[in-house]
Amino acid sequence: MQLDQLKAAWADQAQRIDQLEAHALQAWQQPRQHAVRRRLRWFGGLQLAWLLVWIGVTVLAAGFWVEHRQVPQLLLAGLALHVYAIAAIWVSITRALLARHVDMAAAPVLIQQQRLARLRRFTALTELGLGLPWFWLWLLALQCLCVQWLGLDLYAMAPAWFLGTLGFGVVVMLGSVAAARWMMRRVPASHRLQRLLDSLSGQSLARAQQQLQELERGLH
Repeated sequence: MQLDQLKAAWADQAQRIDQLEAHALQAWQQPRQHAVRRRLRWFGGLQLAWLLVWIGVTVLAAGFWVEHRQVPQLLLAGLALHVYAIAAIWVSITRALLARHVDMAAAPVLIQQQRLARLRRFTALTELGLGLPWFWLWLLALQCLCVQWLGLDLYAMAPAWFLGTLGFGVVVMLGSVAAARWMMRRVPASHRLQRLLDSLSGQSLARAQQQLQELERGLH
């Protein structure tokens, strides 16, 4: 009888220990899960804010090139900004959707990690894709603003300077791409992707990735 009671007490104690461990693990996981969700929602909200900005730019650019469609240099400048803004809208929507896809409480940590890695790669690549054209796109944006606000056509005033500056921007953009490729070949392979993701996808997503890795280690 004493042996049966001892076994029952031992089983009850083991069950209590398991419950305590489960509660402790849950208490450790919850703040990290909430932090990951908070960072993802902030990132998604930021993309929606940029979406509104680029919708406004699209409307203004469309109105500009339609109004000045008889002037080739103004038509091309407006069209370039219009196409860029549409691309930026697509990027903002896709980033927000990818962030929402990661922020699903029911998904296992490993699945969340894979989705977040996909979001970070997409963010890094689109940051490059949207950032590099500004080496020359700034001049077209300035051209549109000067015409719209001051009535000044920079190309008509100084065509040689305008084309030279535009060409220089294109050369710098291509040179930046070539320099980045050259540097990437000389960085150890194990650090290439990580450095690119950290610099281009932002610290918010990088920190969320670290917290998911901590959660995965805590489950094993």
